[in-house]
Amino acid sequence: MLVDTGPDETYPALRRRLLAIPPGTDGQRHIDLFVVTHIDHDHIGGAQLLLADTDLRLSFGDVWFNAPPRRRVRGVAEGESLAKILGAPEAPLPWNQAWGGNAVVAPAGQGGVEVAADGLPKLTVLSPTPERLEALWKVWAKELEKLQRKERDKAEAERAPTRGAMDLEALARKRTALDRAVPNGSSIAILLAHQRASVLLSGDAFADVLVPEIHALAAKRGQAPDTPLAVDVLKLSHHGSRANVTTDLLKAIDARHHVVSTNNAYFKHPNAEALARVITGSRQPVLWFNYDTPQNRQWADPGLMQRYGYEVRYPAIGEPGNGDGVVITLAGQTTQTTRTPRRFRS
Repeated sequence: MLVDTGPDETYPALRRRLLAIPPGTDGQRHIDLFVVTHIDHDHIGGAQLLLADTDLRLSFGDVWFNAPPRRRVRGVAEGESLAKILGAPEAPLPWNQAWGGNAVVAPAGQGGVEVAADGLPKLTVLSPTPERLEALWKVWAKELEKLQRKERDKAEAERAPTRGAMDLEALARKRTALDRAVPNGSSIAILLAHQRASVLLSGDAFADVLVPEIHALAAKRGQAPDTPLAVDVLKLSHHGSRANVTTDLLKAIDARHHVVSTNNAYFKHPNAEALARVITGSRQPVLWFNYDTPQNRQWADPGLMQRYGYEVRYPAIGEPGNGDGVVITLAGQTTQTTRTPRRFRS
């Protein structure tokens, strides 16, 4: 399963990972599911390079990506293929086959939509809602043009890294605006569960979309009201933006591992307020950073870690490129209670 590609700058690291997949008897490296969460360059800017890289000999079981029905498209040629929308050479690709060719969507208040097959991980789609997709369709042509120009939204201002003196409780309580970027609101967010290990891949989804769906999912599972949904790993939405990682979201989720996917180069994420909410609102959390940068390294301050009881992880020393990410090994459990490691890479 591949979720997004990152921008085109990260493609070499992704390519190295894909080359590690052993080819099948047909010589193809098979990806069962490629999820394109939404049309922001920092998530899928590398899709053009991926789909054009014939040397990889990739095949796909399904590709989840939301684009408007043909009759709704304005300013985009009728009948455009998935590959062309993603900026790649023309190629036949499966498109939302698990959804009958329709949009990947989770109606509000139903606790997500489950997609499961025997022996495979269970996927529960929690975002987007139909309303958030409708909002995207209204600006689709403009957003697609921005993607094809590799244009990014305006960067947020962020304070310089501070060491030791941060008051995390005050930062966590700070009122901050919610994310209202239309493409982010359309982001596909998935809860992946397999052998009792679970990962919430939130993309750039809105907190006020995820929270009610998480509550509804917990209720559907028979949990008591206000009981947080237990997951092993939470990939922080929008790279740890204060506008997406809210106190309400963290109250709804009980996660041990929190993943921050960013090198801080453009948006200056993760925001201090977001990580302060994670550290003060979670039980002995472990923060995982897929880049070792000064802004990310500030959270390894020994005084902060001792005072607030959290841990940090960075790419292993000597890993090629420092952009090849981190690997989290989870102790999943089969129905026979045999402990089995599960690997999640960011």
